[in-house]
Amino acid sequence: MNIINRIEVNTGLEDFVLLDRILEAGVATIAGKKRYFNDPAYLGIESLAQLGAYHVRFINDFEIHAFLLKISRCCVIGNKILHGEYLIDGRLINQSKSSYSYFLRAKKEDQIQIEGEFLFSTLEYNNNFNKKILKKHYRRVFSCLKKE
Repeated sequence: MNIINRIEVNTGLEDFVLLDRILEAGVATIAGKKRYFNDPAYLGIESLAQLGAYHVRFINDFEIHAFLLKISRCCVIGNKILHGEYLIDGRLINQSKSSYSYFLRAKKEDQIQIEGEFLFSTLEYNNNFNKKILKKHYRRVFSCLKKE
């Protein structure tokens, strides 16, 4: 008997990208921005997670699949409803062969609204995460977000 275990995640949203722009990306840092319109704070946390995952992909030349493994610590310091333009940035704290730890934060007008430590993991592309499709997709989205 051939048993296949499959987890399918469907947010119901088309092109679920919660970043408006990536301002800069370096070896250990990344910065971007996002405008919110009376959105709940959890969408800000998701934006931070997406920014971190894009940085992991970027520093690995999009050759591996990256995903959020754990939020070690996260504080919503400011308003629980996000409105206006936020600077979101991150710094790579530590890394191993397949794990990447980041300090990520969202600021509005130089006031930190959300900050935390996020842990990402990577794996080689495989049958569930098709390299031909995903590498091209993530590279294209990253490139579009970097355009001015």
